[in-house]
Amino acid sequence: MRDRDLDDLFAEARREAPVPSADLMARILADAAAERPAPAPAPARSAPRRRLRPWLLALFGGGGVFAGLATATLAGVWIGMAQPAPVAEALWGGTAGDPLESVDLLPGYDLFASLETPVEG
Repeated sequence: MRDRDLDDLFAEARREAPVPSADLMARILADAAAERPAPAPAPARSAPRRRLRPWLLALFGGGGVFAGLATATLAGVWIGMAQPAPVAEALWGGTAGDPLESVDLLPGYDLFASLETPVEG
C-alpha cells in the first residue's frame, strides 16, 4: 500500500459520510433524557435586601465623616479607660487618686435654698 492509496481511501470516506438511522437517534435521545437530572425547584423569591452600609454612610455624611466619628469614639473610649492623670486633673479639680467615696456629688444646697423664697416680679 502506498501513500497515494491511503489518500484515495480517505477521500472516499469523506465523500460517503455515514448517516445514523432515525431509530438509533431516537434511542440515543431517550437514553440522554433518562440520564438528565430532575430540575431543582425554584427558590422562593424574597424581597430585595437593602444594603445597610451605603445607607449608613450617607446618614453620617459619607465615609470620611463616618471614619472621623469612629476615630473620635475610639479615642473617647481609650481616654475613659486609661484615665491619664493630666487629663483628669485638667477636667476635674480633684486629684485622680481620690476614691469615689470622697467625691461630693451634691456640693451644697445653696442652689435649692434660693428656690424657697418667692420670686417677685
